Amino acid sequence: MGSEDIKLLICGSGNGAHAFAGIASSLQGTEVRVLSLYQDEAERWNTNMQIKDLEVVLHRKGQDTTFVTSKPSMVTKSARDAMRDVDIVVFVLPAFAHQVFLDALKPYIKPGTVLVGMPGEPGFEFQVRHVLGETGRRCTVMNFESLPWACRITEFGAKCEVLGTKETLLGAVKEGEGLTAKKDPVSTLQYLLGPLPKLIVSGHLLGVQLMSVNAYLHTSITYGQWEGWDGKPLAEAPLFYNGLTKSAASIISSVSDEVVNIAKGFAEKTGADMSNVEHIYNWYMRCYPQDISDKTNLYTAIQTNAAYQGLKHPVKKTEDGKFLPDFSHRYMTEDIPFGLVVIRGIAEIMGIETPNIDKVLTWSQQQMGKEYLVDKKLQGKDISTSRAPQSYGFTTIESIL
Repeated sequence: MGSEDIKLLICGSGNGAHAFAGIASSLQGTEVRVLSLYQDEAERWNTNMQIKDLEVVLHRKGQDTTFVTSKPSMVTKSARDAMRDVDIVVFVLPAFAHQVFLDALKPYIKPGTVLVGMPGEPGFEFQVRHVLGETGRRCTVMNFESLPWACRITEFGAKCEVLGTKETLLGAVKEGEGLTAKKDPVSTLQYLLGPLPKLIVSGHLLGVQLMSVNAYLHTSITYGQWEGWDGKPLAEAPLFYNGLTKSAASIISSVSDEVVNIAKGFAEKTGADMSNVEHIYNWYMRCYPQDISDKTNLYTAIQTNAAYQGLKHPVKKTEDGKFLPDFSHRYMTEDIPFGLVVIRGIAEIMGIETPNIDKVLTWSQQQMGKEYLVDKKLQGKDISTSRAPQSYGFTTIESIL
């Protein structure tokens, strides 16, 4: 990266933040800081850091396991300390927590800062513009479709295991108005992540919002499993992906068709490059080429994806040891207001009908006791707690462009 150091700020202290902190700190010329606003996590991480380094264990299919040992230069709950002279800020935490971090960082973010959602999830860019105002317009915003790794903390602040690394990661960038970032944001981020995943940055930021597939994958699978449920407890928790039914696969596919259709409509009306939006079957072929044993169609691809082996539906246990669906899990509480509702909001601005999205959304909001979609319009009482463009007053194609 040359003689100039990169100052990276990681927002968050979960699995992905641990993996990224360890990987980036081990590289030459990097100063890595971690901002955690959650309870006493900064203190806990610091305490462990006094005693030992952060070890990241990297597993790759068909390769020897490698170990990366390093430590970030600072773990803090002070936004002011964390932001001093920072080049790039990466949000590696759930979408519902972005607001708190943006509010804390707002006084210290300077025009020209690079802000990255990894993943930002749908509505990230709208929220950045809303919270940061004029400064937000002059920051470079990048958003990526998902986390680079499947990973888990095995010892807080000390050890993290990377179970799998994606081959490629799709993202888009919007340069800040009137200011060029000091360092190229894409090559800087690629350096910080290492050789994999290979970052593919193209098209309009809106395309990445539409390609945040969890928004329709998790919600459609949940709908497919429980929509006709009789309310009786089950003897065991059903498999989430590998237990997919053909009818649920068909819902996912229809919802994905609608998402592709929204992108097509947007490209036709505005001329924006939406080539980064593809059908979810193609997404699987790109992200999991080695893991899927039967690539015949979407149903077989999800059913036979080794990366999903054994994962079950979120459930609550009854007193007699049986299971009920847990609709307070993030597959609903995160993927609806910070996912499907945002996509539905973009479709509404475009004037595009989305009967399958509406079906999944209407059922999901009932299970959650929320109200977003009412009489085929996003006008329910809970819309302001979502990241739909409408909740920030963005209601025209120009405003979301």
